[in-house]
Amino acid sequence: MVRVFSESRRTAICQKAKTALALGAKPRGGEMTRLNLARRSFLKLSAATGAAMAVAGGTASAAFGEAAAGTSPKGETKVIRSFCRACGKMECPNWVTVQNGRVVSISGDESACTSRGNLCVKGRTAMQQLYHPDRVKYPMRRTNPKGEDPGWVRISWDEAISSIAKGVQECRDKYGNHTVKILHGTSRITTYGIEGLSQGLQTSNIGNTAGQICKGPREFSGAITAYMGVHWINLSDHPKVFFQWGSDQEVSNYDNACRVTVDAYNFAERSICVGPRTQNLGKETDLQLHLRPGTDDFLALGMINLLVNEKKTYDQLFVKKWTNAPFLYVADKAPAEFTWEYCPYETGVGFYPLNLRTQLLTEADLVEGGSPKRFMVWDNTAGKPIYFDSETALWEGETEYLAPTEFQPAGLDNTGTLVIDPGLPLQIDPALEGEFTVTLKDGTAVTAIPVWQKYCDHLSQYDPATVAATCDIPEDQLRQAVDIYCAEPNLGGISYNLPTEHAANSIQTTRSILALSALMGNVDNVGGNCGGHGQDGNYHNYFMYCVPFGQPSLPLNELEKIAGVEKFPLLPWATKCQGAANFHDTTSATDMILTGNPYPIRCMISDTGSHFHAANATKNWEAYKTLDFYWGSELWFSPTIELADIITPAAHFLEIGCVRSSQGAEKGYGIMVPCVEPLAEAEWDATTCVRVAEALNLGWWPTKKEFAPPFWPEEWLDSEYPTAQQMHELEVLPVVMGMNLPGHNGSRLEFSSWDDAVQQYQEHGQWNLREVSPIGYYRRYINGYIRTDGLPGFGTPTTKFELFSTVLETYHPGEEWPIAREPQYSPYSTPDLYQEYPIIFTSGRRNPLFFHSEGRQVPMLREQSPVPCFQINPETAKELGIEQGDWCWIESPKGKIREVADLFYGIKPGTIEADHGWWYPELPAPTHGFDLSNANVMVDEYVQDPIIGSTNLRAYLVKVYKATPENSPYGDPVPRATEDGTPIISTPDDERLKRWLPNYEEA
Repeated sequence: MVRVFSESRRTAICQKAKTALALGAKPRGGEMTRLNLARRSFLKLSAATGAAMAVAGGTASAAFGEAAAGTSPKGETKVIRSFCRACGKMECPNWVTVQNGRVVSISGDESACTSRGNLCVKGRTAMQQLYHPDRVKYPMRRTNPKGEDPGWVRISWDEAISSIAKGVQECRDKYGNHTVKILHGTSRITTYGIEGLSQGLQTSNIGNTAGQICKGPREFSGAITAYMGVHWINLSDHPKVFFQWGSDQEVSNYDNACRVTVDAYNFAERSICVGPRTQNLGKETDLQLHLRPGTDDFLALGMINLLVNEKKTYDQLFVKKWTNAPFLYVADKAPAEFTWEYCPYETGVGFYPLNLRTQLLTEADLVEGGSPKRFMVWDNTAGKPIYFDSETALWEGETEYLAPTEFQPAGLDNTGTLVIDPGLPLQIDPALEGEFTVTLKDGTAVTAIPVWQKYCDHLSQYDPATVAATCDIPEDQLRQAVDIYCAEPNLGGISYNLPTEHAANSIQTTRSILALSALMGNVDNVGGNCGGHGQDGNYHNYFMYCVPFGQPSLPLNELEKIAGVEKFPLLPWATKCQGAANFHDTTSATDMILTGNPYPIRCMISDTGSHFHAANATKNWEAYKTLDFYWGSELWFSPTIELADIITPAAHFLEIGCVRSSQGAEKGYGIMVPCVEPLAEAEWDATTCVRVAEALNLGWWPTKKEFAPPFWPEEWLDSEYPTAQQMHELEVLPVVMGMNLPGHNGSRLEFSSWDDAVQQYQEHGQWNLREVSPIGYYRRYINGYIRTDGLPGFGTPTTKFELFSTVLETYHPGEEWPIAREPQYSPYSTPDLYQEYPIIFTSGRRNPLFFHSEGRQVPMLREQSPVPCFQINPETAKELGIEQGDWCWIESPKGKIREVADLFYGIKPGTIEADHGWWYPELPAPTHGFDLSNANVMVDEYVQDPIIGSTNLRAYLVKVYKATPENSPYGDPVPRATEDGTPIISTPDDERLKRWLPNYEEA
């Protein structure tokens, strides 16, 4: 039987919803946007829809007025344990009820360690996406020029595959392999198989271009400082201090699930929230720091300055033993040179090598034949310099590593293991302060200063008064934040998220926040920043992140042709650093499309990508219109895909199977199970990538033993391309084989096959990897479980947590010490512009109904939030003559958009926060109104992070004024389509929402 909640259960759910509203998810004001569900009379849905809405909870039944009164469907029913990909972040496990081959309800899995039964409204409405009448159902070919209505016509799969292969190959033949650009989003469809296809195509412009502004900067700064993914925090341990920086995880499921976030907040002894506006939990927190947008870097360095130069409560053992703070710095010497490869690139899983030059004092500076990888430290005990050998992770005089012998249970559920650090060798006392005279091998006497001393001196410029004034916060709040978080070590990590990546100093910002956490002993510790997948037996499968085994890795000299490398020389390394970023520079690629310099990009392949996630949306659109060939695999006719030549229909996450590893530090592992057959002719986009590879003769599947990994079943060599079953077997193969592969470190899970893995998951539910991993969970750097080579320490050139970056020292001189930057557009950096554009603009506030650009065509979601809104302080609104619910123009020097004013005292006067990601599915092709309300229309694409190129998305100067009939196209303040004047859906009772109700006739 289909499970239906009791009335008491529904009442409890409704109460939870009311509680959520009380926490800040307040309804929009104004007559135009106020929901009045009782007035609507939507068409009744089928019985299956009625049952689905009943299971979804009390708020769901109200979402369709009378429509949810249907009876439960009859017939065969099965309940499947699976995973949600409605937002694609925390991978919340769920229960999917299927009746007569149709999904009729979705609910959270109460046994899941990563979500504890949480399933947000995006997941609960996944059926409305699955059976949406506007899904891409068949392969399609355009018949009209790009930039016009495409005139899509249905074609066969054979024609689609052959057309794709022909279009891609013609571009490669004419312009070279690098002419192919991969446009990747955040994987709503469940695979990154397109990255394997890009490697097969031998293009350097690979991967997840959304990563340049989403997680990529945090992964990159983590990789050069400690290890990739270190930013994720394990909130399930209930840290003593809840510290959320630039996020609304409690409504977005970003990095940690809503339920886990709220639980951690409730159990914490103290709490801090950082952001330019009051967050949902912010109203209840001990301390809110409402900083000026784009000044997070100043705040982080100001807090570290107070910590190291005044409070001095940092974890001294960690600083001396596990950071490069004791290493000696000498300004007056020739740089020591060495190559850092970490893992040979030619292995296919290795990293791009870096040739480093450092002013750190090495053995090579002191004696002939000395190693540049032995870094000198002043030993207070011996009164002389000694070395630390980064190739062995041993101190001078050590013959073997002093491993820990004491352990204790750790974490809230005691499934992890906390190792007790045995400390430094007893005879060693590395100096952190002072100046020391040493003699170089040529006889020159030089002054050597510990990195820590220089670090503290460098940070002194970020004094409390200066930082408070820059961030526009009271100085006593800055000091209070340090008093709360830095009272003693091991109080918990910091949840720092997308806003810290969206000002044009993203690497230094995220690097500094990470350092603050580490200095307080909160890296890889209980409740700390413990990292994500690939770090302690969290099992990546070989197909999800597929590499064409029959195709060699891109040669280094070819990888160095990645778009943007002239400005950002570390981009090749970013695509090959511990599996991190995998992105090329969006701005550079767009310029190359338009100019052909330094070489032309004329072909694009996209998978969930959009033209308005990074850089300037309008410029990207104009560039993509000129492409010679563009193929995309998609669920929807989105604005970007309307520029494609061929579209192939992608399967929805409820239609396909895949191994799922949770993104964050909670360490969950399980199986996404196919619940229903794909709609019409949709197919898993991973399968499509393999079919295209086959048509292009790219050799994805190894047919010769020399191309196959050592664990490859010999009988598989007989087939040139994989069957669907083989693809699934490949996903669980590392666990089946029990291989100690890089990033896996063994397994206590035992599967005999894909089918066995599915069956075990149905019975067990999500596995907590702290229970099944044999290597321990916390302080893994002590035991050698962070690095791929097994050495203790971190994945850096020195094996230490690098407060002073040896990578940035070489490739971005002047960036090796952490620095803060005034936003490029601000009252202080551009005072003349500020006179004309007097409002500080930020964007990206989390709306629990949408995930970035997704969900605008889902009726239950859109009716609750029909229009884009911006928050503005009532005092500022009054000065501008703006009232609640007014449509307003927001204008920057690059462009302007319209959104609805939402008066909110929780944001600073003179600052606004605008919704992002908007487009209007109800408006005609090709633009679908992306240019009407999308915040990235106003972005300056050349305002970028100087190290990795991430776009400045949140700190701009704008003017805001009321939209009137006189200053609006078509004489209407409400946006209308540029193509034909069609008005947008702007009220929850718009009749057009009915057309988007689930289409069960084609299911």
